[in-house]
Amino acid sequence: MIDTAAYWRKAQEALESGDTKLAVACLENVVRQDPGNLDAYRALGRILRFTGRPDEAAAWYRRCLEIAPTDGVATMGLAALGQGPVPERLPNDVLLYVFDSNAESYEANMQRLGYSVPEILLGLHRAEGGVENRSLDVLDLGCGSGWCGPLFRPFARKLVGVDLSPRMLAIAAMKGVYDELVQSEMLEYLSQVAGGFDVIVAANVLVYFGVLAGLVAGVTRVLRPGGRFLFDVEKGEGAAAGFHASGRYTHSLAVLKSVFLPRGFIFSRVHEQTMRTELDAPVTGLYCALSRSPHHSTLT
Repeated sequence: MIDTAAYWRKAQEALESGDTKLAVACLENVVRQDPGNLDAYRALGRILRFTGRPDEAAAWYRRCLEIAPTDGVATMGLAALGQGPVPERLPNDVLLYVFDSNAESYEANMQRLGYSVPEILLGLHRAEGGVENRSLDVLDLGCGSGWCGPLFRPFARKLVGVDLSPRMLAIAAMKGVYDELVQSEMLEYLSQVAGGFDVIVAANVLVYFGVLAGLVAGVTRVLRPGGRFLFDVEKGEGAAAGFHASGRYTHSLAVLKSVFLPRGFIFSRVHEQTMRTELDAPVTGLYCALSRSPHHSTLT
C-alpha cells in the first residue's frame, strides 16, 4: 500500500504539472487512509474551488468542519463559495495556511498565471519620478517571497520586508536584498513600528482586505508626508467591497477614494490592466500610486 506521504508528494507533483485530476485522486487516497487529515480536506476544497467545481469543493469543506467545526480555512472556503458569512478580512490562520503551504512554488505558480504586479508597481514608481539613487526608506508590506525586493532595492537606502508567513520570509531572505525582514501581522507592525518610510509597496495585499480602514490608518501613520503608497486591487464595482470564489476581495475606485482621500492622500496615477488569469478568464486590476499630502495632519 502506498503511504499517505507518497500520495501527498504525488499530489504536489501533479499540481505543479497542472494535472488537477490526478492531484484530487491522490488526495482522496490520503483521506481514505487517514480520515482525520484536515490538510487533505482543505486542499481538496481549494483545488476544486479553483477549478470551477463548487459543489464538490463545498462538500469537502463541510467534511472538514465535521471534524473541526471552527476550522478557519474550511469556513472561508464556504464563504468564498457564497455559502457562509464574509468576514472583514481574510483571517491570519487562513493566510498562513495558504502561503506557508505554497511558499516554495508561489512564484512559479504566479508566473504561470501571468502575474506581474510587482513590475507594474515599479513602473508606476518610475513614472512618478523614482530615481535609482538609494535615497529612500522603503517598506515592502506583505513582502511574501520577496518578489518586489530586487526591483525596489536600487531606490532604497533601507529596505524592510514584513510578512506573516515564516516560509515565505525564508525565501525572501535568500534573495539577499533586504536590510530587515520582520515576521508580523501587518496591521500590528504598522501600529507599532517607530520611524517612517518614504515609499510603501503593497503588492497582492489589499485583495485580502474587505474593510480597508485599519490598513489605511496604519499606512498613514508610517508614511512620511509627501511619501508614496503603491498598491494593487482586483477591480470591483459599486460602493462596497466584493468577495468572490477565489477568496479575494474586490474594490472599485470609488471605494478606494472614499477611504484614502479623507486621510490626505492624492491619487497620482491609477492604471487598469489584467492582473492574471483565473479559470482561463482575465482578472482586471487597478494599480495605484498615491502620495500623502505634506499639508494633511495624521488622523487618529
